[in-house]
Amino acid sequence: MKLTDWPTLANQNTAIVAVEYHTPDRMQILQQFYDWGEEWSLSVFLWNPGYCELQQLIQHQGQYILQPTDRGKNQNILQYLLTDYQPGIYLLEGMLQQDENSKISQKLSYQLLNAYHQALWSQQDIYFVLLETYVQLPLELQPLIPVLSHPLPNQEQVELIVQQFFDCCSQSVLNTHSDLDTHSILDNSHPSSNTVSSFKRSNGRFQVSRNQTMQMLIRACQGLPVGEIRMLLKQGLGFTEQLEKIAQLVLEHKVNKLRGRGLEYIAQADVPSAGGLDLLSKRLKTITCLLQPEAQKYNLKFPTGMLLWGPPGTGKSLSAKLAAKKLGLPLLAANWGVLLGSPHPDRAFKEFIALVTSLAPCVLYWDDFDKGFAGWDSNADGGVARRLSAALLTWMQEHQEPVYTVATINRLEMLPAELVRRFDDVFFVDLPHEGARYEVFNLHLAKYFSAFRGNNSPWSDEQWRRLLIEYRICTPAEIGNAVRRCAERAFAQGRPGRIEFEDLLKQRSLFTPAMERESEQMQAIRNQAIYAQPVSSEDYSRFAYQYQELFE
Repeated sequence: MKLTDWPTLANQNTAIVAVEYHTPDRMQILQQFYDWGEEWSLSVFLWNPGYCELQQLIQHQGQYILQPTDRGKNQNILQYLLTDYQPGIYLLEGMLQQDENSKISQKLSYQLLNAYHQALWSQQDIYFVLLETYVQLPLELQPLIPVLSHPLPNQEQVELIVQQFFDCCSQSVLNTHSDLDTHSILDNSHPSSNTVSSFKRSNGRFQVSRNQTMQMLIRACQGLPVGEIRMLLKQGLGFTEQLEKIAQLVLEHKVNKLRGRGLEYIAQADVPSAGGLDLLSKRLKTITCLLQPEAQKYNLKFPTGMLLWGPPGTGKSLSAKLAAKKLGLPLLAANWGVLLGSPHPDRAFKEFIALVTSLAPCVLYWDDFDKGFAGWDSNADGGVARRLSAALLTWMQEHQEPVYTVATINRLEMLPAELVRRFDDVFFVDLPHEGARYEVFNLHLAKYFSAFRGNNSPWSDEQWRRLLIEYRICTPAEIGNAVRRCAERAFAQGRPGRIEFEDLLKQRSLFTPAMERESEQMQAIRNQAIYAQPVSSEDYSRFAYQYQELFE
């Protein structure tokens, strides 16, 4: 249930609820309860461990403020309220303090139980609201205390906030005689005389494109609480007069915030093309079409996701980022091991799912997904991996938001079978064939050497065939490293940007490919390739390997 369900619960004599909220939305929640208190002629009080007594929420000169009272000073606040039983809405913030075992005290548990039963036989209109950033009630209290949430805003809500912000900015530009007050933008009120000048005309034309800039701001604000969005937009006006720069400031703030939680947010995957992935690209093109609203008219649902399976170094991670680029969606890179290793994994996973949902449409990317399930059957971690995988399984099956999940794995057998079935596609990323290897070489060579740009090559087909044979068992990552080493050596020898055919042959003799070093493990992975779709079609290039009959 959501915060807006509270009046319905209160009318059903539900005297105690818990509310999960994001800290930047605190004042918004207080204002909401003040408005409900006004409707029901009830005073609203707040207490948290930072206060010595109850604070009454009042409105003074258009602002909501907390006014100290003489009630409950230096006392156990819940015990006091059970004794001094007076009508009102009591917001108790930080009440559910937990010990090192993530449990609330036995005394507090019984006090809440007493409050619940006392409200059943009382004739007073008294309501307790437990405000927490995360709620974890004891089992005995879970049936008695509903938990409400104040979720992150969805895309439509973010669009509304940005639209109001943009409209006020545009009005300021059109009216050259008026200035723009930052409070009026964010509170959706009329501009006042105490203002901050903003977006100006430049040669009679706007400095920004309305639609493009609005989309930039909307995308930058997604995944942040409402209060945080308003605060960042207000702060941005103090630093720049251009909406693009405000969007960039908000995006940088969000990226740093997510990085602190072990996540990486990539608004636009800036990666080059990859060679030899034509079948994968064709599937992604189909999925991109399903993002269109018209697809829903034909009962076509957006796919759940895909598994990219194969030996290390074959380009699975690059393929995942290319998937986000081809879909035109931001990439949210997560780490299953980080979630499992969190001090509070259930809380971390719950917050993570809420964040991903609010960022839709997006690509959710799990790198080395299988490593998080090592020892899954042994229950060695106390059942954390099993519990979270069950939660992930449920979410993948039931979520309606356009979130496309891409996971890279080395060993398919590590994943629970029921989780594998939730992915629409399983692609096997193998060592590239001759034609794909030629494309991989040219992608890397063009990066360092101008002679290979524009689909040009100074080498003959015979030279290429010899080179492709020498690098036959090399992964794309090893090919990329070899080209980079040659570029570094050429620069050190005073011939930057120039490479000879023999340079790459010599570089091949300086390392041992993974297929030789770890032949048993690598081949064990490749032997199961028949259980997945290939990312590359058959090799029809001029360098395709020519099979010969052993016996005539």
